[in-house]
Amino acid sequence: ERAESPRLAVARAAAAPAETERAAAERAAEAERTWAERAAAERTEAERRATRRIEIERAAADERAAAAERDADQRIEAERAASERAAAERIEVERAALERAATQRIEAERAVSQMAPPPTESAPPPLEVLRPRIVEREIAPARVEAASPTSDIQLVLSPVATFPRLVEIERHIQSITVVRTLYVRDFRGGTATLAVTLRSPMTPEEFAGMLAGLAQPRMRLVSGTRNTLELRIESEAGAA
Repeated sequence: ERAESPRLAVARAAAAPAETERAAAERAAEAERTWAERAAAERTEAERRATRRIEIERAAADERAAAAERDADQRIEAERAASERAAAERIEVERAALERAATQRIEAERAVSQMAPPPTESAPPPLEVLRPRIVEREIAPARVEAASPTSDIQLVLSPVATFPRLVEIERHIQSITVVRTLYVRDFRGGTATLAVTLRSPMTPEEFAGMLAGLAQPRMRLVSGTRNTLELRIESEAGAA
């Protein structure tokens, strides 16, 4: 046994460096594994943060776009309301002017009639009124484009002589049961533009048929588009 002890000591001494190297290799492998796991975790966290940042930026961009669209809609609505108010004010001013002119004309005619001398006994015979010959001609059919039923229709009426006459025409159109609301958009040069809201949707051609059924005023359809009807008031044309 004493002879083998040196050999065992030598063997143990030879094995010691190998054990040390193996332990060092294991520690290095453990350190590398730990580093790789930490790097993977950091990479995952960075990707998550990047994804979150992209989502936040996209949500902010969507919100900015929605806000811009809301601002545009509000601006358009404000401009439309201002335009309608301006048109209503202009119509009111024109109506007041027409009423003042009518009042002044009536007063002037009354004053002239009061100043006129009484008629003499030898008054000249009344003049014979020659009525113009009415030449009948074929009227081309109105052009009406195909359209879907709608509740909002615009009417363009002409000729309309005075604002009081326009008010009377409005009253007749308002008497149609399907009409919910009606107001004047514009009135100038003998042409009136009316905005009509119906109680139930119908095509412009169907509504034109209802207008044609009115006893007064007599209207003839000139043309029709998607939501606009152009009509000629025959009684006004005859009077002109």
